[in-house]
Amino acid sequence: MKAALSKLFTLVLVSSLFLTACNVSMTSTEEVKPEQVATIMWATVSTRLTQIAVGTLIAEATKIALYTATPTITETPTITMTPTVTATPTSTLTLVPTATFTPLYTSTPVTPTVTKTNTPNPIPCNQAAFVADVTMPDNSTVYAGQSFIKTWRIKNTGSCNWTTAYSLGFQSGNTFSAPASVPFTNTVKPGDTVDLTVNMISPSTTGDFTSNWMISGPNSSIFGVGTAPGTALSVKIKVTSIPPNRDPNTVYDFVANYCDAQWRTNASFITCPTAGYDYKNGTITRSFAPILENGVMDDEGALITIPAIGGDGFIQGQFPQFLVHSGDHFKATLLCTVNKPKCSVTFELLYRINGTNTVTSLGSWDKVSDNTFIPVDVDLSALDGQSVIFFLKVSSKSDSTDDFAQWMAARITHP
Repeated sequence: MKAALSKLFTLVLVSSLFLTACNVSMTSTEEVKPEQVATIMWATVSTRLTQIAVGTLIAEATKIALYTATPTITETPTITMTPTVTATPTSTLTLVPTATFTPLYTSTPVTPTVTKTNTPNPIPCNQAAFVADVTMPDNSTVYAGQSFIKTWRIKNTGSCNWTTAYSLGFQSGNTFSAPASVPFTNTVKPGDTVDLTVNMISPSTTGDFTSNWMISGPNSSIFGVGTAPGTALSVKIKVTSIPPNRDPNTVYDFVANYCDAQWRTNASFITCPTAGYDYKNGTITRSFAPILENGVMDDEGALITIPAIGGDGFIQGQFPQFLVHSGDHFKATLLCTVNKPKCSVTFELLYRINGTNTVTSLGSWDKVSDNTFIPVDVDLSALDGQSVIFFLKVSSKSDSTDDFAQWMAARITHP
């Protein structure tokens, strides 16, 4: 824009000088020659042509100003040209071009805003969270060969239902005589919790032991607790020696040696000890903290015997032969347990002389759940010198649902 205006002013200046040069003064007394007339006429024509040219330049300059991207420019050049010819005519030219520029738009830089979007990770189909140890928290102390129940409470944090096709299976460590897997009994929906229970038996030796378990689903999927695939559910126990019998005159302890016996029910022989309490197939286990019918915990060892289901349901243990001496007594305390109102059983002590087939009863005692217990004391002196095989038997009277029969502190003592 500045270059164009400079050119304009230069042209105007040249034109002014030219017009000034054409201003020739003549007095009236001088005779006008023909060649002078021609010169005056040519000067007049040139002046007019110069006016037209200057006007055209001003128009072009204004046009250039309107299309030049310069913020706001206001320029008011004023040009006055006064060519004078003293004769006839006198000409005065006044040029006032004014160019004002108003920007057509204002450009404001725009800073782009970046929005960060967090895409959530999809929830795995099979995922679980640990909630609590319902029973047997880690480092619980149990006696050697003691049966116990381990229960974990977990939550389904995945997106799939846990159907009965799922199971809890042994992964590593000590099996604790538990089954290899325990199937789910109900469907567990996402967000729901479930208690997973496994019946176990502590090792016969003392020490620290661990058993690890994982959940198995369809398509061979295996997972634990925590972020998938998770870690194993574990049970950690400290096994100690069984406590001595509180009767200092004990010569044979049935509770301590209960797995030396051969156990059977009306259905079949069963393994000693039984993992958990099985009211269908029968149970043999023991506890050194038995619960009495009134809910009180005792501190003497007790055999827990549950008959198998059936009208003739029973459970019986046949112990190794024992040499009886005069003055020996069989002693025990017989009872059911707490919260078993339908318990109704018959306890019986039997024996067979080694080498014979005759089995003889030394006594039987009926027991129902009534918050009492039955003390038993049988004198064995009549069998003095005999090698005797003893049988401990419990029979169900009718419904075996609550038949949780305990032989507490069962022993042969010689006072």
